[in-house]
Amino acid sequence: MSSFDVRELASAIMNVNDHATNSFIQQIRRRISILERPLVTATGQGKSYIYANFNPKYAQYALTILRTYYNFCLPFGKGDKRQTPAQRMGLTDKVFDMKDIIYMK
Repeated sequence: MSSFDVRELASAIMNVNDHATNSFIQQIRRRISILERPLVTATGQGKSYIYANFNPKYAQYALTILRTYYNFCLPFGKGDKRQTPAQRMGLTDKVFDMKDIIYMK
């Protein structure tokens, strides 16, 4: 960052948005049910963690799978500009299928 001129750095900061991060967090909330918040019991006396994951290791596995799917398999955008985040960054030139990732094709 020290090699950038102050104006170049300010311009880069002004062009940044959090749409991709926000979209990924929304995907996590909608698609991984094991990370749900605890439910209040019917009697209102306590909380039920029936859908909660008590092992953080499996939560990390689920997030890694979702992150890979989001970055390499799920294109978004408008019209012909639909690309995955990995395509936009120049890491790949195609949209992968889940089978490609699972079987490393």
